[in-house]
Amino acid sequence: MKKLISLIMAASFACFAFSAAARADNAATELFQKYLANGRIGEADEQLLALAAKATNNADAQLGLGLVRTARAFEKLAQSLFKHGFGSKSDGYELYLGLGASQIARNGNPEPITYEQFRGILATFIADLDSADKALAAVGDKPAKLKVDLSVARFDWNGDGKVGPEDHIGRAISDTNENGDPLPFIVGFDTADAKWLQGYDNLLMAVAKAWLSHDFSESWNSSFSVVFPRAVSTMSAVNGRGADEYTMFGVNEAQADDIADFITLIHTIRWPVADTAMWSDVRIHLKKVIALNRETWALIDKETDDDHEWLPGPKQKSGVLPSFNVTQERIQAWLAVLSQFEAALDGKILIPHWRFDKGINLAKVFDDPKPFDFILWLTGPAAVPYLEDGPAMSSGEWNQITAIFEGNFASYAFYFN
Repeated sequence: MKKLISLIMAASFACFAFSAAARADNAATELFQKYLANGRIGEADEQLLALAAKATNNADAQLGLGLVRTARAFEKLAQSLFKHGFGSKSDGYELYLGLGASQIARNGNPEPITYEQFRGILATFIADLDSADKALAAVGDKPAKLKVDLSVARFDWNGDGKVGPEDHIGRAISDTNENGDPLPFIVGFDTADAKWLQGYDNLLMAVAKAWLSHDFSESWNSSFSVVFPRAVSTMSAVNGRGADEYTMFGVNEAQADDIADFITLIHTIRWPVADTAMWSDVRIHLKKVIALNRETWALIDKETDDDHEWLPGPKQKSGVLPSFNVTQERIQAWLAVLSQFEAALDGKILIPHWRFDKGINLAKVFDDPKPFDFILWLTGPAAVPYLEDGPAMSSGEWNQITAIFEGNFASYAFYFN
């Protein structure tokens, strides 16, 4: 799973160079050396936008532009989070980027961050993903092909403008030679992969909008120092002890604070909806993910080549994860899962809850939102307003579908999108 996360990141950063390099001129080579090798992908946006503008049917340039903008969205998010010390108390960046502790350093001197600043970071992330989504949508069903070497990708995750060993994300996915240098890691991206990445952009917009559509200020003020050590909040204004530190039951003062903050965070996840229109957008994005996924597999089914595939069909080989066996049976099982999820989003089938005989109408959760209370959803009371009689997916059906993936459904779901 961690390698797959790193691959997705590296893919987004590497692709722009080869969309230009496909024109095989010195200027394109210079773009590759200047921007990709130096980790300055922000400057690649303008170059690819100009390239795409020269010919409206230049699907390669549109695919490269969409990949660059997706990568830039991640880079800007990572830089903002690093600036404010996100995850500095834990293995936060390693978890999200799939990189080892030796590759991602923590920010030992983070800047303060307010609740509104954090919401601004999420809003910027959504806007950047939306821009990438529009660029990828311009590819349409036109033939597009980018053959890239992911081993050279660099990622300025801390925003220092310098390229060091920690920025070389390609090392996380490539094998190395006897000198420790990464070997080429070639992947061929095509039109189907544009749909795939567009689906991921929409999935991430759904997640970010689910956050932003709610008022989570109570959690921020009481417990968000567990992820942002200098969060400006009610607790940070009053928190403080005397000079004496203590250890109790093997837990020191700092660890006790973190445990208390985590417990408080869980307790205060009772967030009212602050923007009903944005909350409705979450369902729209999720349904778009499903539609794009179907288009992805339809395009893959028509492919006749087998050239270092990012997402292969049953008759192709994976260029990135050969251990993932993509069979027709697994594709059909995945599409069946998507159909079930779509039906649930439309309220045509119900979501079971362990405590009730009736099921949850997910469509009503979006149409008539109540404050999201994590604990009460787990225990049942929050689900009561949405309970109905009707067809629901049984555990037997779910187990039958997921068994096709031989106990590895989560990894395939992450891969397939």
